[in-house]
Amino acid sequence: MKRITITLVLLTIHISLVAQIRLSLEESRRLALENSESVRIAQMQIEKADAERVAIRTNYLPSLSANAMGLYLNKDIEQELYMPTAVPNPVTGELVPNVMTHPVTGEVVVGPDGNPVFNMYAWMPLAISLKGAYLAGISLEQPIYTGGKINAANKMTRIATEMANENLEWTRANTLFETDQTYWLYVSVQEKVKLAESYILLLETLENQVKHAFETGMTTQNELLKVRVKHNEARLQLQKARSGRELTRMALCRVIGLPFDTQVITTDTVLVGEVIATPESGLAQLQNRPEYRLLQKNTELAEQQLKIVRADFLPTAGISLGFNHIGGIEISETDYNSSNASLIGSLKVPIFHWGEGRQKQLSAQKDIEIKKAELEKNEKLLTLEMEQARLNLADAHIRLDMAREALLQAEENLRVEKDNYELGMGVLSDLLEAQTQWQNARSEIVEAGADLKLKQTAWLKASGNLK
Repeated sequence: MKRITITLVLLTIHISLVAQIRLSLEESRRLALENSESVRIAQMQIEKADAERVAIRTNYLPSLSANAMGLYLNKDIEQELYMPTAVPNPVTGELVPNVMTHPVTGEVVVGPDGNPVFNMYAWMPLAISLKGAYLAGISLEQPIYTGGKINAANKMTRIATEMANENLEWTRANTLFETDQTYWLYVSVQEKVKLAESYILLLETLENQVKHAFETGMTTQNELLKVRVKHNEARLQLQKARSGRELTRMALCRVIGLPFDTQVITTDTVLVGEVIATPESGLAQLQNRPEYRLLQKNTELAEQQLKIVRADFLPTAGISLGFNHIGGIEISETDYNSSNASLIGSLKVPIFHWGEGRQKQLSAQKDIEIKKAELEKNEKLLTLEMEQARLNLADAHIRLDMAREALLQAEENLRVEKDNYELGMGVLSDLLEAQTQWQNARSEIVEAGADLKLKQTAWLKASGNLK
């Protein structure tokens, strides 16, 4: 029995230690970035773009390749050839065609086909065996001019790498924005739970006072029922607040990559921390936004694509140095083998393609115009979004200032009504109303503080400074 008790105690301690963690906003951001699948994908996209860029650069260098080909024919190629003969010239000794001449005129006799008739023909049977013929070799190829295609492709991969980096920054900003939103929502709900618990304590104290007054005949049962109704409403609000706290805790665990059963204790409050003053304007900070820079890169990418399209219809030139060996061929029972080096120069000049080149270039040019139009359109939208975030931040500052003033008034009003009721100079309904106003004022200042934190994050994101 003692062992079982010790085991249960140790298990309880282990569970409480594992399932609880204290987190600040900065720590939550770090965990979110480390565990974000979107950030991990964006980082792999950078690696992919880097690999493609290195691969494209190799097009500037010569390429070495080996080739081999085998051929097997079941039957030999057989052919009978009749070859004209030649005789030596009696004067020079050189071989001359052994043609037939007219005995009188001495002219060459021509046959019906218009060709000269020879005195003698040589018969040569030919048999070619290709039952094991092969061709093998290596070649070194170097492009000299490709119409600018290689340069354009290299620039496109550089732009793609830059876009991948911009996409990573944009993804990180979105992850931080979601983390801040979820973190401050969880903090505000926790503070509302504490507020609801404080409100219940006030009502419990008041209920005990009214109950004692009712038992001594100093007040009516109706007054006691009023307090109990308020008390029940407060308990219901507390339960709703606790349910909301549980949901927001799980949402925060999802964002930062922790198990859903982890009990998170936050170390920040909505009314403490750095407060960003409202900027006069955010228009000059548009270049800080990765979305805007991505749109600019899209235009640059389309311009390079136009160059590639043009290169397809420009002359191309290159050289190739090779060495080949042919063998396995048998001609009239004689093996034939040969090895040769070769140097080949190539030039290709497109001449006529029924206007294909012009139409493709026109399509690529229109794509550039579309990208520029999208840049102009989204520039206005991003500017509007930035200005809206700036104004929302200004409104959040005003809301918090007003909430602070309202809380001071509610606290003073509650103090006065409580003193009046205890001295018998006030009525219970006024005290209950003062307590309700105090709770609403406390709740509003929590919401205003959380709203200011959220609007600060939204402004940092809209101005490209959420890093």
